[in-house]
Amino acid sequence: MDINALRKKELSNLYAIFKQSNNYFNKAAISFLTDKNQLMLTYFIKFSGELQENITLLLNDLSINPGNTKDAIVQEITENLNEIIRMNIQSEVMEIGYLMSVNRLMGYQIANLENLSFFRNGDEKLEALIEATEEFKNIQQSIF
Repeated sequence: MDINALRKKELSNLYAIFKQSNNYFNKAAISFLTDKNQLMLTYFIKFSGELQENITLLLNDLSINPGNTKDAIVQEITENLNEIIRMNIQSEVMEIGYLMSVNRLMGYQIANLENLSFFRNGDEKLEALIEATEEFKNIQQSIF
């Protein structure tokens, strides 16, 4: 494997991470959260969708087809989010548990965005994704 193959693999995985996350949140019912947390999570979902679009554009520019790449960690976290919603527990405990899992997911997304810095090559779209990491961290901090 050379550096280009590794970059292709990382970008395909990053695409899967955001696609799976966005697919989950586009269907998720978050009305059990406080208004503040609903608002912040809505902003996170919007920003995450924009990042997915930017990742897609970069993949297209690089002629990379991510195929049906799936990320097992995102799948596990989103399954956990679904389980939390189905549990018969106090609403405060449900909200805290849900937000803790969202925090894990965001941390994972951020780590994978940060990994792009290993592939810095002056590509504007790649640089824009790397720069978006700071905004993503700010969103995470505003929620938690």
